[in-house]
Amino acid sequence: MNNIDAMLSTVSGKLGISPEKLKEALKTGDISMALQNMPKKDAEKLKAILGNPEMMKKVMNSKQAQEIKKNFNN
Repeated sequence: MNNIDAMLSTVSGKLGISPEKLKEALKTGDISMALQNMPKKDAEKLKAILGNPEMMKKVMNSKQAQEIKKNFNN
């Protein structure tokens, strides 16, 4: 299991969805399913980040995001 699979497994377990559904949601950009299963406080934080273009730019340019993007494109 590579780092991405391990991360997907961990995050999906916390969200209460399968790693496959999480991976598909990330690929399509539809995270509504994940938000429904998140604790309200965490979902609000994520929505705030997603609604802030400057914060999203920082997140998407992070080393971790670039690694995830690279692995999803393979």
